Amino acid sequence: MKKYKFAKAKKRRDKRGFLVDFLKLDEVGEGEKTLGQIYFVTFDKKGSVRGNHYHKTKKEWFVAVEGKLKVILEDISTKEKVEFILKGSSDIYERVYIEENIAHSFISLTKKAKMINYCNRPFHESDPDTFIYKLI
Repeated sequence: MKKYKFAKAKKRRDKRGFLVDFLKLDEVGEGEKTLGQIYFVTFDKKGSVRGNHYHKTKKEWFVAVEGKLKVILEDISTKEKVEFILKGSSDIYERVYIEENIAHSFISLTKKAKMINYCNRPFHESDPDTFIYKLI
């Protein structure tokens, strides 16, 4: 499947706090270097699910900024499935890049969880490019 990338976000700390590199321009593919949309996503209770869909043209980066999330990805053409945990805490911030035609779902494993989502195309009600695909 390898239409996704999992990585730890780089964190720098000093006496004022810390700074986490969510995404750098050189990490974004050549055709994706225009801003689409950035979302702040919350999960307000353990077991909350988001996603359960795929996109035909959108590519996305997600980084956990609080809590733990189980991530489920499935290539809609091969049905190959991958599951892993995305963590966001003051010690570690993990992120995942997801290409088009990869169904994705996130379930909160903690009481609260938060993530930031960068998408290479903006959402438009008239052309949402979001297709339901039940994973959880």
